[in-house]
Amino acid sequence: MNRTALYNEHLNLKGKIVDFAGWELPVLYTSIIGEHIACRNAAALFDVSHMGEITVKGKDAESFLRKMIPTSLDRIEPYKCMYSCLCNDHGGTIDDLFIYMIADDDFLLVVNASTVEKDFRWLASHRMGDVEIENISDVISKIDIQGPLSKQILLQVLSDENVGELERFSFTHSVYGDRPIIVSCSGYTGEKGYEIYLHNELASRLWTELLLKGKDFGLVPAGIGARDTLRLESCYSLYGHELSDSISPVEAGIGWIVNSKDDFIAKDIILKQKKKGASRETVAVELMDKGVPREECEVKKNGFIIGITSSGGYSPSLKKGIALALVQAGSVKPGDEVEIVIRDKGVRAKVVKRPFYRYMGK
Repeated sequence: MNRTALYNEHLNLKGKIVDFAGWELPVLYTSIIGEHIACRNAAALFDVSHMGEITVKGKDAESFLRKMIPTSLDRIEPYKCMYSCLCNDHGGTIDDLFIYMIADDDFLLVVNASTVEKDFRWLASHRMGDVEIENISDVISKIDIQGPLSKQILLQVLSDENVGELERFSFTHSVYGDRPIIVSCSGYTGEKGYEIYLHNELASRLWTELLLKGKDFGLVPAGIGARDTLRLESCYSLYGHELSDSISPVEAGIGWIVNSKDDFIAKDIILKQKKKGASRETVAVELMDKGVPREECEVKKNGFIIGITSSGGYSPSLKKGIALALVQAGSVKPGDEVEIVIRDKGVRAKVVKRPFYRYMGK
């Protein structure tokens, strides 16, 4: 079992440790709902050092990545980042990821914990020209501070005016403990926040200082339980749920990332889905009756199974059960009533527009 550089900090804070994708991580410290609400109203601190980091460098790095992703690299420039994915030859999703453009010939890819090795092999197998690909996950920690007060708290620790001026999906190089770090204005919660990349040996010091300086602002440590409820309310995909080797980005409801004019992998298949529609689509569903949906609950309309939930849970913001579901394309539209089968019992629900909770950053 893997542990992050902050494992002992989690034990000291009495975090409840669980197995997540082969990592021992805190699912909560006090309560998932309390940590969720703290992030929405003030700020929360997350250890997401289990995520993977892969560098792609060299004279041909940009042309290589243009082949690997369906998203146009014209959307970013140095000190900008964007969301995208890697697709297999059949249009399914190998992984979703964030791409940071460090320089014209230098990129940082942030990938999911369970897919680091798979992603690296896929990239390496398609390497062309002057390109160097390196997995640096073992030496990098990632700390996320998220919530409406995250900026004020972060500036108590980092006296860097560039950090305070960051706009969404931009990043800067900064210094902490005389060592280089990357601070990105981005996140996975639906709130304004920051993702910080730093060497493992700095992680405990920064984590502790942020909690100390952020205490009076209402900052709390938060586990992967709150991270999941926050991303679900925002309808952010979770790999292995909304996305997989057999689910395309179009089917997952993130077809907006398919905008490249380059000759990327599975281009014909994915563009056909985007233009003519796929056989499946992802919809958002709110429960009308009491209940908490989880993944793999049947979704029915007029007594017929039309799909299955990919993620589900209780929404602390809406105070009701919510879910994302992969259903037959065109089978439902916002406002339609459906039935979610929870523990062999049908529960009334309705399809709603995505997301449940809109991004609240500025």
